Amino acid sequence: MNSVRERMPVADRPCVDYLGQSAGFPLNRPSLSRQAAFWLVAYVLGVTNLGTAVPAPLYTLWQRQWHFSSGVVTLVFAVYAVAVLAVLLLAGRSSDQAGRKPVMAAALGCSAVSTALFILATNVGWLFAGRFFSGLSAGLMIGAATAGLTELLQESEARRSSLVGAAAIMAGAGLGPLMAGLFAQYLPNPTVLVFEVYLGLLAIALLSLAFVPETVTSKQRLTLRFEGLGIPSRGRGEFVAAGMAGFSAFALTGLFTSLAPGFVSRVLHQANLALGGAVAFLLFAVACVTALGLARFNSRPVLTTGLGLFPVGLALVVAGIGTASIGLFLAGTVVGGGAVGAMNMASLSMANRLAPAEERGRVLSTYYVFAYTGLIIPVVGVGFASDAFGDFRATLGCAIFLAALCTGSAVLITGRGPRLAAAVRAGRHPERRPA
Repeated sequence: MNSVRERMPVADRPCVDYLGQSAGFPLNRPSLSRQAAFWLVAYVLGVTNLGTAVPAPLYTLWQRQWHFSSGVVTLVFAVYAVAVLAVLLLAGRSSDQAGRKPVMAAALGCSAVSTALFILATNVGWLFAGRFFSGLSAGLMIGAATAGLTELLQESEARRSSLVGAAAIMAGAGLGPLMAGLFAQYLPNPTVLVFEVYLGLLAIALLSLAFVPETVTSKQRLTLRFEGLGIPSRGRGEFVAAGMAGFSAFALTGLFTSLAPGFVSRVLHQANLALGGAVAFLLFAVACVTALGLARFNSRPVLTTGLGLFPVGLALVVAGIGTASIGLFLAGTVVGGGAVGAMNMASLSMANRLAPAEERGRVLSTYYVFAYTGLIIPVVGVGFASDAFGDFRATLGCAIFLAALCTGSAVLITGRGPRLAAAVRAGRHPERRPA
């Protein structure tokens, strides 16, 4: 009987219905009077993510100064993803145990250390260290702040907390490159000045945190341990499809934040460094608007729409690089941003929907392993392949690989064979299953 239930499809629901569920966090619902604290936490989350993306347009300047390759740029970027994964896997429940505010304060501290390392940097080794602490900051903040946002509103407003949290993450990730690009193009000593200004934003965030109430009332001793990964037995194919989609979406955002500014100046012959930052901002801005616009639609059609748009965006980006056309490249950025927004929103929603309540933390950790691995393997591969074979061939190879992943994800979601078998075993017609 249990095996039949495990093979039955899980009914689809609007994406936003499953974005407010945290990874096993206890949800102590405070009163609506904590609205101001809610927006302060959203600011803290957004500022932290802004800091993780600030270095993107500056790698071109550091390359000229210290003479390292595109492959090294991607390794510097990958250190960030490795640090995020380490925190998620070993300290994913830290804010459950120590409280939301101490963990968010620790995340801001790691951001401050990262920023100081970038200010003091005299060679590429400092960049590795700075990105490592930036990854620690993001890994600590994402769990504590998203859980805190959910807990600071009444249960009836869980959707708003989900949407605001997603918007804060994407807005911060987009504003970071835009800010740094403007500093790099129009202000003196940009590799120092932009980080000094960011320290001021961090100081405001830390001050804001002082006015936020703690929402964890029963604290425990902090323990760091790997609790293992898990793929839900019911809806296994859909979960793998969601993981593949998350991998692809994160890979594209990684390529844009680590390599796109260099492509713009080196391949598209656009010397304005602000343009490189603006391109990365455009991708995240379109992704944010798309995600918010599609949040109330069911996750399966949203994800399949994103998977369909993704290869189109990749083709336009590759064509832009191959023909040195800024117009095609920007068109690919817009289409790719729309695909990323749909895929990020729907794949996370799908993973949350499929995760059994008693294993939610372990299942969502597995989803994020898929996603953050996308920030490592394709990005590093393109960086070193660009040095060996040129930007066009490297990007084309990555695009083919990611398009194949998207195709596989779409097949797993839309394939009717497993659904038909499950429906027959359940004794009902497949066309009558829930949408």
